Amino acid sequence: MISFSCDSCGQQYRLSEEYGGKTARCKKCGEAMRVPTAAPAQSSPQTARRSSSRGDAVAPSEPARRKKSNSTIRGSGEYFDYEISHRPDFAMVTVHLDEGEKIFAEPAAMASMSPTVTLKAGFKGGLGKTIGRALGGESMIVNTFRAEHGPGEVTFAPGTAGDAAHYRLTGGTLMLQRGAFMCHSEGIDISGKWKGARGFFGGEGLVLLKASGSGDIFFNSYGAILSVDVAEEYMVDTGYIVAFEDTLDYRVTVLPGLRSGGKMKTLFFGGEGLVCRFRGQGRVWIQTRHVQSFLSWVNAFRPTSSN
Repeated sequence: MISFSCDSCGQQYRLSEEYGGKTARCKKCGEAMRVPTAAPAQSSPQTARRSSSRGDAVAPSEPARRKKSNSTIRGSGEYFDYEISHRPDFAMVTVHLDEGEKIFAEPAAMASMSPTVTLKAGFKGGLGKTIGRALGGESMIVNTFRAEHGPGEVTFAPGTAGDAAHYRLTGGTLMLQRGAFMCHSEGIDISGKWKGARGFFGGEGLVLLKASGSGDIFFNSYGAILSVDVAEEYMVDTGYIVAFEDTLDYRVTVLPGLRSGGKMKTLFFGGEGLVCRFRGQGRVWIQTRHVQSFLSWVNAFRPTSSN
């Protein structure tokens, strides 16, 4: 058996020797990793810049030990090194830029930056993509951070209390829920994509954000982020969806098994019933908290007027 750990998040694996030398994708953080042909030495926390090859997901042959929830994920993208810290409650993304490198982000996402980094705000991608981002719940303005006077770093923090995740695009498409986008590297385009009634995720918008191209993108959630590999079919409550790969087909429907006469009653009075049914092969990211459920809970504690 081969024992090794993911270079990005430290997840432990124990696999048969037949997997030696193959490329796999970590079940916890989603990063590509190469299975060693022999038991490796202690891995360095900062990995070399990895290739963009994608492999099949490999599950450990025995239950892996659960890492601390505040573990830091470190990795290397095509254009920069990065780390995601303070997760999953108050995640922050730190990007390390060499001179001349840049990153694009949602306005107000930047928490800090080096004095060697300059900021330029403006439109990106033409009128159609700009309007599409606005319809998808994002700002029409995109901030560009560039290391112009030497190496530097930029730290980003999402607007909600929750987690953040990294995804490497290699020519495919990633669909993001309203408000999930944080920042991305060069080579990525962000636009809105009309999905008709299928895009109606729990009242959160009819337009999803579409990330396409080749590069790195970071997105955030309300609560912790769980990555699920879908092999055939999977259902998720619409309010818990963060992102999903476009290799998955989906449709919004009611929970199966509800009687025809009870569907509307369950949906409007029972608080359950509306789900997104995914089919195919790909990944979907879900969050552990529901914004509307939290607002409903907080509402009971709001001060009321005595008049």
